[in-house]
Amino acid sequence: MKKIVIVVSLVMIFLIKLYHYYSYPKILKEVKKSDALGIVKSVKEIKIKKIKNPINACIEENENNYILSFRLNEKDKDYIGITNLDSDLDEIDEYKIIDVNSTKAEDARVFKYANNYYLLFNDQLPVEHTYRAMHLAKLNDRKDKTDFITTLDLHIKTIEKNWIPFISQDSLFFAYGLVPHKILELKNLEQNDLKHLIFPKNIGYSRFFWKWGEPRGGSPAKLVDDEYLAFFHSCFGKTKKRKFYVMGAYTFQSKPPYKITKVSKFPILLSDSKKTRIYFPTGFVVRKENNKDMIYLSYGVDDKISKIAIIDKDKLFESMKEVY
Repeated sequence: MKKIVIVVSLVMIFLIKLYHYYSYPKILKEVKKSDALGIVKSVKEIKIKKIKNPINACIEENENNYILSFRLNEKDKDYIGITNLDSDLDEIDEYKIIDVNSTKAEDARVFKYANNYYLLFNDQLPVEHTYRAMHLAKLNDRKDKTDFITTLDLHIKTIEKNWIPFISQDSLFFAYGLVPHKILELKNLEQNDLKHLIFPKNIGYSRFFWKWGEPRGGSPAKLVDDEYLAFFHSCFGKTKKRKFYVMGAYTFQSKPPYKITKVSKFPILLSDSKKTRIYFPTGFVVRKENNKDMIYLSYGVDDKISKIAIIDKDKLFESMKEVY
């Protein structure tokens, strides 16, 4: 009986591996794994007490530690959670749910601007049909409530997601799209007075070669080596259940017209990629380790859990190509 169990187990393992091999997209099989290349040094799963699945968590600096936003799903309702991590990426205290007057808020990015913390998230508008807009919320000093929430409705698309916030010239901007690199400015954070910036001498349609689906937003952008760095995602596939999401990095100029300068040559995949269908980048911080700059990238996995990849900044930049 014991031999039969062992044989059946081995057959099951073989069939599972066979399934992953043939169901895995051919376009990804040729991509070398970033951990094997030394770009990603290690990965840590984010653990939040009393929560099984913190979804699409976003990391940001908070004094000597980190603040983390994440999506919490309970009984088909979505909430935004906030917690704090120590330098080892372990939770310091119990998480809080941020009341944003909704149970349908998704994928909040937390970022710091002018010594205050903000949440950028998409949420269902109060209409009968599906209509989602971006929202900006300022966290209070205790980071347990919001001081205000601004609905950033452009009246362009019924579903708005994945804007990339960045701070330039002491103002708040958003990269609305990557191709073209469309930039919005928000001067008054408590009003929906977004301004679409036009740069007549700038060619917005840079030659952004990426064959793994349309590049879309991901993490907030931050100044790294005199240029902005951000992580994006893209997806491809014929059906919703068989769509694959991958992530990459890009840089753009630190001053107007904020032209894209570099992009990853290939997606940032890990050795577990055949078991992972969705990589969704959300935020990052840069940390000095042994006189080297390391990037701590938070990302969601399969809309179930969240992880942090520790990335060698120099090797990441070496794996990027010029955009022109």
